[in-house]
Amino acid sequence: MTLQYTAVGIQNESHMAVTIDDYWKDIEAIAGSIEYAVWNCSLDLPVRLVAISEGGIGGWCLGGGDEHVRIAREVVPSIPGKETAFLGEICKKHNIYLIAQMIAKDPELMEDRVFNIAFIIDPNGEVIHKHYKTAFYQREPNVAPSDIWNLYLERYGDDPEKLFEAIYPVARTEIGNIGTLICAEGSYPEAARGLALNGAEIIWRTQYPEPWMGNGVAEIQNKSHAIFNTCYLLAPNIGEIWFPGGGAKMSCGKSQIIDYRGNVISEYLGGGQTLVSAVLNIDGLRDFRVRAQWQNLAKDLRVEEYKVIYDAMMARGGIYPANLAMEAPPLDETQQLELVKHQINKMADWGVYTPPPGWKPYTVDPEVRSRIDQADKLTKGAKQ
Repeated sequence: MTLQYTAVGIQNESHMAVTIDDYWKDIEAIAGSIEYAVWNCSLDLPVRLVAISEGGIGGWCLGGGDEHVRIAREVVPSIPGKETAFLGEICKKHNIYLIAQMIAKDPELMEDRVFNIAFIIDPNGEVIHKHYKTAFYQREPNVAPSDIWNLYLERYGDDPEKLFEAIYPVARTEIGNIGTLICAEGSYPEAARGLALNGAEIIWRTQYPEPWMGNGVAEIQNKSHAIFNTCYLLAPNIGEIWFPGGGAKMSCGKSQIIDYRGNVISEYLGGGQTLVSAVLNIDGLRDFRVRAQWQNLAKDLRVEEYKVIYDAMMARGGIYPANLAMEAPPLDETQQLELVKHQINKMADWGVYTPPPGWKPYTVDPEVRSRIDQADKLTKGAKQ
């Protein structure tokens, strides 16, 4: 029998959590959305995969500094936990795999730190995949693997294959190999390539805010990931975001499913609550990968040529500072913007950016400069 089935991306509304109980507003609503999606979309082929947008469960509970520690201790759930157990019962009822995300903690990795975690639950109700978001834009003071890089080195050593599996995990399932990318990290070709080289056949990449949905940036990125890596791209976006205090909300939308040739095979352009649905032919993808001569591009990667790019950057000391959250909570939003100044100064100093006439290097807040210097010392110490 050919391995093909219906996949659904749910574009649901979200409530920005300020207490741990707020997560349940979205979880209980999602249960009904999944019920409808399976009931209706299985008229095509049976639904085996359902995906929720980033922010679809509890929105984004964000804070740097002391507020970050308070959120870690008092607000966000753990994965696995009672929230994923509830979702697991839904997966068992409908015989589906569920891809979702929460702002959450993982005390087994590090105490008093908040992570943006994508997870997959299987039809047995078990969490079989956790991926920690690797890159953020400046409005999200959560913790990425590079922010606690020395901890990763302690846990996995400097074995590149173990680190590769830890940072870009792929769930190998009966319905295909699934990897996850969250919002900003989908802006980096390397992140999707990492999943592909770990065997991903389906990449869940969600979501992106305005103005990068309306101007087409997210769609270009997602089509590129699908083409460059010969994989399906499942991209549900958030519907409506309800902000704390009630009343105020913002709608986004434009959920899509893209096939491994870069074709949009399902989309919903508007905001609000809805879904996208398409048949994924995994055996067709596998056949194309092993018989095509050209657009199965991963087979031709000349890794020696590309490795020198990053070796050169590492020889200069790296680009984005590692270990920024090893000894203190992540920078807050204002400090993140100061860090941007430091990064631009670095690119100009290296000659990567050529500034316009009259431009002068930015002055960076001394406190942020001190955090960068502290992180650099930790990184250099780990290498000695």
